[in-house]
Amino acid sequence: MATNRDQWPPHIQQRYPKPGKPWFLVIVAVIFIVVIGAFVSTGISRVINPPLSEKLLAWEVKDKNNVEVIFEITRPVDMDVWCLIRSQDFFMTDLGYAILEFPQDGKTYKQVNYVLKTASEAFTVEVINCDDDPKSSLFPAPQFGIDVQRPQQDPPAINSGF
Repeated sequence: MATNRDQWPPHIQQRYPKPGKPWFLVIVAVIFIVVIGAFVSTGISRVINPPLSEKLLAWEVKDKNNVEVIFEITRPVDMDVWCLIRSQDFFMTDLGYAILEFPQDGKTYKQVNYVLKTASEAFTVEVINCDDDPKSSLFPAPQFGIDVQRPQQDPPAINSGF
């Protein structure tokens, strides 16, 4: 049995013409691959180099009611930023909570030293998140205990968890 198309009899070659490439499907596949590749590369670049990032550098208990928090912010030059920092006790109950405001100042990097007031001595401190919206859903509500007196924070804090 002949498998090479050129060896088929002429009447069979006419009945079953040589199939062409499905150019439409090739074009659709190429467009699909380019679009998916653009989304993936954009996503990867934002994960590797986010436009706004924060990093806790250090914290130190100054006394029973004060913790010095040192953190850095990297942001676009023209972005106002709000950052949430909090301190907690051993049972992960909030002792200090502050949303800090940093207006644009023409710089992309900012190192912040802030003294966070606490209800008692802090066990841990964290920079939860920074965002360009002071009412961001990335800022969880404070989790103070029922009997904890919430300390009022100093500027640039705009919210002390009240």
